[in-house]
Amino acid sequence: MKKRNPDNQVRSFVKDLANPDVYKRKHAAWMLSRLAQKGKTAYIVQAGAVPMLAKCLVDREMIVKYRAVWALGLLAKHGQMAAVREAKVEPILRDMAQDTTEVEICHAHTGELINTTLGKLAQDALKYIG
Repeated sequence: MKKRNPDNQVRSFVKDLANPDVYKRKHAAWMLSRLAQKGKTAYIVQAGAVPMLAKCLVDREMIVKYRAVWALGLLAKHGQMAAVREAKVEPILRDMAQDTTEVEICHAHTGELINTTLGKLAQDALKYIG
């Protein structure tokens, strides 16, 4: 079985962040989060994902917003704090920090779904951004 080139895979997900199809946007943000958890943060930043994820913070679909928050927080946590800071997402995340909308994320190691809130994800992301 042929391995996929991580650069091409990440570029495809970054492109999908701007897709009019909500499924593609939410899937792309989720996949970028999962790749960040697996240490692919340099590929993600080099592919231009951070500015695209920043745009997703104001998406009309809640699921795209919270997955973008999660992805940005993971990128900052895993060595890409400067890239996330450059995107100037802090004011948006601060506005989200009190949002009590319930969301589910996937635990990095167990795959278990964790219930949290958009505000908690935003607060966590802000901690990692510094």
